[in-house]
Amino acid sequence: MRTDEDAERVVRLLGVWRGEASVSVPLRDALAELIDGSYLPAGWRMPGQRALAAALGVARGTVARAYAELMASGRLAAARGSGTYVRGAVGLVRPDEGRLTSFGGGQVVVDLSSGALPGSELVAEVMPEVGRQLRRHHLGGTGYHPAGLPELRAALAARVTAQGLPTRADQVLVTAGSQQAVWLIATALAGPGTVTLVEDPSYRGALEAFVGAGGRVRGVPCTPTGVNLNLLEAAVADADLLYVQTALHNPTGAHMPEPQRRALAGLAARHGTFVVDDQSQAELGWFRSDPLPGLERMADPERLLIVGTLSKLFWGGLRVGWVRGPREVVGRLAALRGGIDLGGPVADQLAALLLLPRADRQRVLRREFLAQQFAVTEEVLRTVLPHWRWSTPVGGSGLWTDTGQDAVALAQHALARGIRLTAGPAFSPHGGHRTFVRLPVWHPQSRLAAAAELLAGLGGTGSP
Repeated sequence: MRTDEDAERVVRLLGVWRGEASVSVPLRDALAELIDGSYLPAGWRMPGQRALAAALGVARGTVARAYAELMASGRLAAARGSGTYVRGAVGLVRPDEGRLTSFGGGQVVVDLSSGALPGSELVAEVMPEVGRQLRRHHLGGTGYHPAGLPELRAALAARVTAQGLPTRADQVLVTAGSQQAVWLIATALAGPGTVTLVEDPSYRGALEAFVGAGGRVRGVPCTPTGVNLNLLEAAVADADLLYVQTALHNPTGAHMPEPQRRALAGLAARHGTFVVDDQSQAELGWFRSDPLPGLERMADPERLLIVGTLSKLFWGGLRVGWVRGPREVVGRLAALRGGIDLGGPVADQLAALLLLPRADRQRVLRREFLAQQFAVTEEVLRTVLPHWRWSTPVGGSGLWTDTGQDAVALAQHALARGIRLTAGPAFSPHGGHRTFVRLPVWHPQSRLAAAAELLAGLGGTGSP
């Protein structure tokens, strides 16, 4: 990884760090919190002083002084000719103190960094029946189901079968949301010595999972209709795994048309590449009543993993996702998952089982809500930030927006004023898309307008 990418990662983690004292003092303290909290783990190579200074907009001497004091405290160590490395934590971060509290939202007025949607009333409606089902059928057992509640696995298998891919219950693993599903896949299949190809940009949670697994992650640029197939053809021969979002892409909101999906499936088959098709966003299409299709009817099912979730459709607090794949791979993932938490909450899975028959109704409600909110978001942006640019998504809860300026710097300044943004490099394995942000579209107009006015005051209007 290039040093400037390391610098951008540190900048994103730092958030608000400037204070009243000499600039090197709050920088030193903020870096110390990242090290003590293991956000910068032991053994990690720090960015060069020049690169970090440029990314932060400070003098190189400021970074040099902060590094020197962190070395003196035992948190950093210099290796001659190799660079500066994290040595390890010295103190523990105290709860509810310091810059890291902003990760939990304590200092943020408006959070524009996440596309997570408000919950559905349907979740609350099924809870009394969940209690009855628990008393009647489950409280007498242990409650441990590492692969998922058997009746939920069967229902999800029937759902995938109805979408065109014949599926048995033992080919489905229930997970704690799609994020855990992707993490399990990355940990099992994308370790050291492997190469994973991803779209660029891509879902940032997946990037974190694949990078964290220890293998190499390479990005293939996207077009308005999905990953660039010509560039993918050139890269896939050396890849062990291909992670894509063909149904509905996060963060761009694009859907890959059928001819391109067929071409992608054929390309993967020719090279024997294992494909992960993350369909977590598939239920959030704006222009059709059924889920957006992916690779389920096209790719070799023996070399395909499909990721799904109910958290996007019903509520993020309902931690139910799944993986559909070959029985042997699903078994491997289930064994890995069993070592983490012995299985998900039975109550959540019962709620999911009761909500599945209501998915069509909820999809209509989500579609109407998101279409209305997108119109509101466009109106605010065109009025307050007229030089920002975007393409109308096919669906999803976010808007991939080109600010026309350094969005990393904008996000830093915005966070200091209580607004959290996620800049484009967080969605890229190579630190690209520096002028982009991903904006959620679901916020009320008054809240979004107030945030946009503040961004405009920080220079968010860009250049005509």
